[in-house]
Amino acid sequence: MSAAGMVILSPDGLLLRLVENASVWDVIFYRSIFLSMVLGGYLLYRHRLGIISIWQRMGKTEALAVILMTGSNLSFVGAIANTSVANTLVILATMPLFSAILGWLIIGEPVKPRTWVSIVLAITGIIIIFSGSMGGGNWLGDTLALATAFQQGLNLVVIRKAKERDIMMPALCMSGLLAAALVVPFAEPMSVNAHDLGVLVLMGAIIVPIALVLFLGGARHAPAAEVALLSLIETVLGPLWAWIGVNEMPDVLSFIGGFVVIIAVATNAWLGIRSRHIPING
Repeated sequence: MSAAGMVILSPDGLLLRLVENASVWDVIFYRSIFLSMVLGGYLLYRHRLGIISIWQRMGKTEALAVILMTGSNLSFVGAIANTSVANTLVILATMPLFSAILGWLIIGEPVKPRTWVSIVLAITGIIIIFSGSMGGGNWLGDTLALATAFQQGLNLVVIRKAKERDIMMPALCMSGLLAAALVVPFAEPMSVNAHDLGVLVLMGAIIVPIALVLFLGGARHAPAAEVALLSLIETVLGPLWAWIGVNEMPDVLSFIGGFVVIIAVATNAWLGIRSRHIPING
């Protein structure tokens, strides 16, 4: 489920590039409101009249998840608008490392030495990417991508802290509404042309909700290391879609930095999977 979700989500950056005239605010508004409409419709179908109790049960943990999801939604679109798809997705690949650090600090999950080594390597890769972006004015987009990775990593810790409580779907739905409400004063949704609206419908009403439901649904049943490894599918396929779709060729430093980040995160996740394999005697 998680792997399928990442494959489905991988063209997200390309679709944002295919938007012709809509502003960043318009993109965030429609992307968010469509996401909320689809997830809200699903929750209504699943729970019927019981849907009211879902919102009544939301506490501080759910509220924090909503804030983090809203912030990562805003910063992701801002990153794509201000730097390359490759840079954005490669920097987002540090999300599992942020999750490891924050999990250690907040809920006391131990971080193994190999994870610290991976963190140092990933930071090195990010520095390489940033060094190539400074001259091209892409530092803002790279910073927003890093902020997105941080927020998503912290959100995973919040979800793990919630344990058996299923907070993802309601929190995702609410975060879409909040993001749309925050940007609507700056957006001009009625001015979006038919082409851009079609792209945003495909993105917000189909690709993003299906991908996130699959990915997060799988994350409830698979070890964190495996899910982290599967999240790299988007990192690898996303720039490929952008290269094929809009001929956005990553520069040399992005390739080098991206390679370092991917190797660091993938190696850490792979070793984590191996450490979970317990031999069965007899």
